Amino acid sequence: MIEVLTILIIVLAGLIRGAFGFGDALVAMPLLALIVPPTTAAPTVALAALLISIVILVREWRHIEFTSTAVLTVSGLVAIPFGVQFLQSGDDRIVKAILGIVVAGFAVWSLWRPDRLSLKTDWSAPLFGIMAGLLGGAYNTSGPPLVIYGTLRRWTPQQFRASLQGYCLLGSVWTLTWHSAEGLITHNILRQFCIAAPFIILATVVGQRLTRDVATERFIRWIFITLVLVGTWLLLSCLPMIAADNAGAA
Repeated sequence: MIEVLTILIIVLAGLIRGAFGFGDALVAMPLLALIVPPTTAAPTVALAALLISIVILVREWRHIEFTSTAVLTVSGLVAIPFGVQFLQSGDDRIVKAILGIVVAGFAVWSLWRPDRLSLKTDWSAPLFGIMAGLLGGAYNTSGPPLVIYGTLRRWTPQQFRASLQGYCLLGSVWTLTWHSAEGLITHNILRQFCIAAPFIILATVVGQRLTRDVATERFIRWIFITLVLVGTWLLLSCLPMIAADNAGAA
């Protein structure tokens, strides 16, 4: 039963990322954490993320913003090993709570004043790349910093999906390399991934078609609404555990 649920979750992740270019791990990691340990969920999602990136790039690679993607990727790769180390030793509840507040707060503010903030150049890309690398190495959730950067740069839906996959392709390979070095990728994880792979590909293609003809402004609004939900989910999932720990300490 756990294996079936695992496969269904990562197939759902493919559908979501095919549609929006991100969000797979933000949905898959919390759901998988309910049925498997984080050290199993993280490499499982990383394998799925690598396959999803390839599927999207086969169809949309011409839309990559190469300069931005290169800067984001290099800075992210530097930070990923630190995130992987944090996975095994850090308090992920605090990090998720802070991430939830930042992501949801930024998205709400952007929905309220959509034209107040924008980035004209790539000067801040390394900062967003480092944040994405830390979160990607630890929880496969590199999406929020990249999404915020892409929306501030006013990328089109095609540029958005393609550029994020350009980062995620190399980021996933590098993350999996470190997961493998830490002994986190097991035979069972690989077997489940092979079973799920055809369904992940199909779900990703369906997701791409769902948003193929959406106007840029509407697409960005959907992204912000999704970020509000994701940030709220992250925050609410952590608060009960943090409160319980504080009560126990008292």
